[in-house]
Amino acid sequence: MLPEILTTEIVLMLLPLVAIQLGLMVFCLVKIFKEGVENLSKGLWALIVICINLLGPAIFLIVGRRKDLK
Repeated sequence: MLPEILTTEIVLMLLPLVAIQLGLMVFCLVKIFKEGVENLSKGLWALIVICINLLGPAIFLIVGRRKDLK
């Protein structure tokens, strides 16, 4: 039998993942509104980054980020 895991233990285990998700989301949103985007509008990219958890920011960094910065 598995020992019972307390709710606080579960929260503590998920905390690093939540911190990474929020940090990546904020990083991508700042890039979207300061540097601009490719392929889609800023609002749509922001929605993708916010709604699609870890994959949204990764997709933006690979496909949607503007690459012609001076």
